[in-house]
Amino acid sequence: MFRWLLLFFFLAAVIVGLVVGVLNPQTVNLDLVAFNLSSPLGALVLAALVAGILLGLLLAAVLFALPSSLVRRGREKVSAESGMTDQSND
Repeated sequence: MFRWLLLFFFLAAVIVGLVVGVLNPQTVNLDLVAFNLSSPLGALVLAALVAGILLGLLLAAVLFALPSSLVRRGREKVSAESGMTDQSND
């Protein structure tokens, strides 16, 4: 079931990307400090969307997933150490 859902979202993303690309064929110039980029507007919009999604996922991983795994690892370490001291006291 998960594969079908993943395939559906992939196909939907491809269709949306094609529609955005076809509806925005105008070439625009993006002047950055180091270089100048000339690309269709649809491609730049989709590139900005992908970059935003990736940066959002990275930020979520750093702010939520990483600290929770560190806390879990600390709890496991403390419980392992307390288990060893309990056995030595018997």
